[in-house]
Amino acid sequence: MMVEWLRPAGSGLAIFSAYYLGQDAVARFHIMGPFVVMVMSGTVAFESLFLGEAASGKIGYRPDRAYQVQSGLANAATAVTALLVYALDWGRYADATVVTAMLLFFTFSAANHLATAVREGNRKPVNLLRPVMALVLIGFLLPPMIKALNH
Repeated sequence: MMVEWLRPAGSGLAIFSAYYLGQDAVARFHIMGPFVVMVMSGTVAFESLFLGEAASGKIGYRPDRAYQVQSGLANAATAVTALLVYALDWGRYADATVVTAMLLFFTFSAANHLATAVREGNRKPVNLLRPVMALVLIGFLLPPMIKALNH
């Protein structure tokens, strides 16, 4: 469960730091975007790769180690890409691309969680929170991304 709290805490810290350190919309989004992706995708990768059975249990899914490893590696790739985008300063379009990829993944994942809640009656709190958290991420990241891209 600690990983569940790392996501909002780490994302909140990234957003706070972006507004504290960033001089304009592009600079703020360059901090906020890649760091939120590193936190979100990185913790999902860690959870999938190292805490597989416990992660499945808390969500109410059956463990499927092969799938979890694949999903974990995909999220690790996204987190490492965000690190490269930030460290090598590839620009606001690269920032927006990695954030868009992450937001799409979490949106699709949220739809899957919602479908299992409806179809299979999976009412575990963590499962039900996934769609809410996807909307929160979109709400926090989309406006600054649009502002940075229009700057």
